[in-house]
Amino acid sequence: MRAVCSPGWWPERELGQNPVKKVFVCGRQLDPPFYAHVINFPRLEIPLRGCYENQLEINGQTARVKLRPGDALFAAANCWNLPAWQPGLELMSILFGRKQLGISIVTARSRKSAQLSAKKFSCPRPLTGPVPHILEAMIELQAAGGPAEVFPDLTRALLSCLLKLFRQSEAVVSGRAHSLLENICVFLQNHYQYDITRDSVARHFDVTPNHLSRLFQTHGHMTFSSYLTHVRIDRAKLLLRSCNLKLDEIAARSGYRDTPYFCHVFKRLTQATPAEYRIKARLQRSQAD
Repeated sequence: MRAVCSPGWWPERELGQNPVKKVFVCGRQLDPPFYAHVINFPRLEIPLRGCYENQLEINGQTARVKLRPGDALFAAANCWNLPAWQPGLELMSILFGRKQLGISIVTARSRKSAQLSAKKFSCPRPLTGPVPHILEAMIELQAAGGPAEVFPDLTRALLSCLLKLFRQSEAVVSGRAHSLLENICVFLQNHYQYDITRDSVARHFDVTPNHLSRLFQTHGHMTFSSYLTHVRIDRAKLLLRSCNLKLDEIAARSGYRDTPYFCHVFKRLTQATPAEYRIKARLQRSQAD
């Protein structure tokens, strides 16, 4: 029986029928393929219905896997996976952001990512209690290479703690505008590499473009375009530091189809060209080693 105090959107029945028994852990030793899903925060993805096909790195090798209910995928910060969205897939995606926990219930209506629909929920990320400790244990295990059999137990414990956290969070009245802004920020952190605009994001969240701009200016203290630009340039910095990719590829993977414009924006924000930034970052890394 569903607990009376459970959040109405939490997939308690699905997770109860198919508790997590196997966890695929993403790596980051290899350069991510084009359009791979790579973000700065840890992620947990759990198929609730259907098949979740993925390409990911396991033990330094690229693997193709199929996740079904009862499976999960864990990616520490900057680890990558490349999903293939199959019709009928329903996925629970949890993003452990710096300040927010973002949960999306994603439904794939076609093979194209543009046809995904999602219900999004968020709450402040806890700094104390079991959630940060369980998450840190999973991150350390990923870095150490296992043991793999520990991840399902940790994942089930994490989900149980998250349910309790969201129950408590829903009892607290929060500003609708602030919550909407946080959801939009999570969306941008997940979709920065695609051709997204203020208008397309406004349509996705069923608000007007002007209302979207006001949200960022009033509650985010910056414009929509400034936030998206910072997300994309942060991704470019990571790629320049850690990947041996050509500049055109880095620009494209950061959401820029025009490389000269990307270089202009990068220098404006960092006071250095991408090439200068890469040289300086590698010099600092070699000195640290």
